Order: sequence, then C-alpha cells, then structure tokens
Amino acid sequence: MELLNLLERLGELPGEVWLIPPVLILAAMTAIGWLRRSLLLRRYREIAARTGLTVTPKILNPSEIRGSFRGRALVMAITRRRRQTFRKRWTRVTVEVKNPEIIGLSLRRQDAVDNLIMSVGGKDVQVEDAEFDRRFVIQSRDEAVVAKMFQNRELRDLLVRSNIDSVELLSGKLHAYYARSERDPEHAELLFTAVASLADAIDAVKADYTPEIVRS
Repeated sequence: MELLNLLERLGELPGEVWLIPPVLILAAMTAIGWLRRSLLLRRYREIAARTGLTVTPKILNPSEIRGSFRGRALVMAITRRRRQTFRKRWTRVTVEVKNPEIIGLSLRRQDAVDNLIMSVGGKDVQVEDAEFDRRFVIQSRDEAVVAKMFQNRELRDLLVRSNIDSVELLSGKLHAYYARSERDPEHAELLFTAVASLADAIDAVKADYTPEIVRS
C-alpha cells in the first residue's frame, strides 16, 4: 500500500523534476573533466618549468608541452596506448630531425611474441650489447648504419633509464612513446634528453659507401 502511495505521489510531480537527475549527472561529468584537465595542466606547467618549455592548453585536442629542448623543436602530448596494456593513456614525445641519410628506424620493447619469433630464427638489428638486445627489437632497412649508431653506450643507457617503450623515425620526425601519462618533471627531463640524444645520433649518421670499382 505504501508503495502505491509513493508511486501516486511521484506521478503528481511536474515533468521538469525528471530532468534533474540527468542534469546533475552531466554537471558532475563536466566538473570531473575540468578537474582532470586542471590537474594535467598543473603537471604540465611543472614539467615545462623544469625543462624550459611552454604549455599549450587545448580543449578539443590534447594539451601540449612544446618549445626548443637541447636545440630541437620538441612536442609532448598524451596519446592512445600503442599496444595492449592496462594504461590507456600514453605519452608521445616528438622531435624534428634532419635525417641526412634518410634512414629508417623502428625500436620497441621486446615482448613474449618477439621472444617466440626470435627463438625460431627471427632477426633484428643487434648492437652487441646483450642486455640492450634482449630489451629492444630494432628494425631498419639500414641495419649496419643503425647498429653502428647504437654503439654509443651513453645513448643506450639513456634509452633504458628513461623507460622508453617504442620509437618510430618517420622522415623528419622522431616519435618516442612512454607507456604512461607523464607526471614527473625529473623523469620528463630524462625522457626528453633521451629522445634528443637519439635525434642527435640520427643526424650524425654517415653511411659507409663502398666505392664502385669499374673494370675495363
């Protein structure tokens, strides 16, 4: 009986009352979105202050950190994950390169699938550093040149310590991916340094051309 009375009273309420719950839900979602954006921009400003860059806030697209780092145009932004992990938001760092030899390069963390491929004869670029070779899969059409480039131990150490997940060199752009949303200014500086150092190595590459011998 009480239930019927309650339903009857609810039926007597004006129709506008039923708009209140969805309006409250939308307001809460908007507030949460703005709060997350504010926290993100605060972290970005801390990173920018440490690295000498600037924050470019955006609403529809991901906000960015950009500027000149170690003499290179650099942009950092949140992106979608590159492979299946529980973290949906990754960090992408992009720097401009000259890439005078127009080399190609793809580097990624070696996973279980890669281990299986390697065990049955799969090949990638080896840099003669057992730990580094186990950690990363390096693919390039310019194997000898790229292998020589990674002989720089300091560069290898930077890539490992910065916890880079993967790297793609696309003509004049070098994209590096970190498998989480960057929050730590100290780590961000290390990440930027690793990417800029790799860009320096790419621009310093000189292919070993074998002179053609013409026999009469």
